[in-house]
Amino acid sequence: MADDSVPSSNRSHAFSGCTGLTSIVIPDSVAKIGNYAFEGCTDLTSIVIPDSVKEIDGSTFENCTDLASIVVSEDNKVYDSRDNCNAIIETESNTLIAGCKNTVIPDSVTEIGEDAFRESTGLTSIVIPNSVTKIGNSAFEGCTGLKSIVIPDSMTEIGSHAFRGCTDLKSIVIPDSVTEIGSGAFLMCTGLTNASVLGPVRLMDITFNNCTALECVTLGIGIKKLIVNDFDEENCAFDDCTALKTINVPAKKADYYKKRLPEELHGLIVELPAEKKAKKK
Repeated sequence: MADDSVPSSNRSHAFSGCTGLTSIVIPDSVAKIGNYAFEGCTDLTSIVIPDSVKEIDGSTFENCTDLASIVVSEDNKVYDSRDNCNAIIETESNTLIAGCKNTVIPDSVTEIGEDAFRESTGLTSIVIPNSVTKIGNSAFEGCTGLKSIVIPDSMTEIGSHAFRGCTDLKSIVIPDSVTEIGSGAFLMCTGLTNASVLGPVRLMDITFNNCTALECVTLGIGIKKLIVNDFDEENCAFDDCTALKTINVPAKKADYYKKRLPEELHGLIVELPAEKKAKKK
């Protein structure tokens, strides 16, 4: 199937699993694109969203591994693809709701929406601009080709399962601006070797569970709670991090974290030297 047209009322899973579909012409009669409409269209390379579309549901392009071009009509009043970004942005909220392997996030975007890049396995790297304050739930889940990502200092919240199963990701630094990390944000990132959580995060539960290659974790000055209850082992912080060798903590914070980490991890805690303050001239 070289191309096709979607029906005027696009139901959920409308073209799900159409692996031979390479391009789509969406007629001007279409007002809504349903959940998982193009899920698993692994040969789909390009799509144009007309000005008639006023509603796009979640996970629209999940597992569209070859999708490289997304264009929204300039006359669309609800969505746009500003700056040739190869993504769909909700104009009023500046939320990027769907992307692909060639997406360049404009510096006017403030949020990466839920499932925006989910299972975009062709995505290898992406730059998140300093305008973005939130990464939604499962935004990059299953992006198995993602090798590197930089979380900017503007970020305050990372959603649940945001990077779950990003198996090629080697290291991550979560800056001290982030105060909320959702459950399982880096769950099963099996290639991850180094992780830093530098801010006063309210809660860490299964954030790095099943990160079997994780060797070194650096924690900031005031993570308020790490779930380590032996009666709830599935929710314990660092569960199944079998390669873990070092947990770096700030100077004079070893006791603080010993109260929050299980006893079997106490021997891994290393206090970092205190930062020297610059002398006044």
